[in-house]
Amino acid sequence: MFYPILRYLIIALFLVLGVVMHIQLGIGQAWYMYLAAAALLATHLLFGSVWQAFSLLRRGQPARAAALLRHTWAPGLLLRRNRAYYFFVKGLMLLQEKELEAGAAELERAVAIGLQRSNDNALAYLNLAHIAFVQKDYARSRKALESARAFQPKDLMIKDKLKELESALAQN
Repeated sequence: MFYPILRYLIIALFLVLGVVMHIQLGIGQAWYMYLAAAALLATHLLFGSVWQAFSLLRRGQPARAAALLRHTWAPGLLLRRNRAYYFFVKGLMLLQEKELEAGAAELERAVAIGLQRSNDNALAYLNLAHIAFVQKDYARSRKALESARAFQPKDLMIKDKLKELESALAQN
């Protein structure tokens, strides 16, 4: 949570220094301060705080991850990979809050954009399969389960959850 605030403060500092230098010395001496502020702002818009939020979520701190993710102003401006993980993290947090429809929509957006790691893709599809199972849409659940298996996850927890869901689907 501290990192985005620090970034805002540094952007503001460069802008204020740029204005002061511009007034006292002219644009020739202040342009690099404006450029530094613009570069920091551009990196915030392109990268956001997605990776920090993802890291916090993986460490089991969803409240801090949600607070950090709120510092991403415009998800549409994020780079493709960062945008995919933004929706992935947001979807997982919505699922933890028991908002199945909204969580599923965000996970589907993440998968459509393209998650980088096979485990992350498998986890997204596993969650989509579980949502469909809970909603008693067994055909959609089987399809999502097969999609999750296609990514050949290496994480043992994901493999175990895939087996559990497969055995539950076999009973229905």
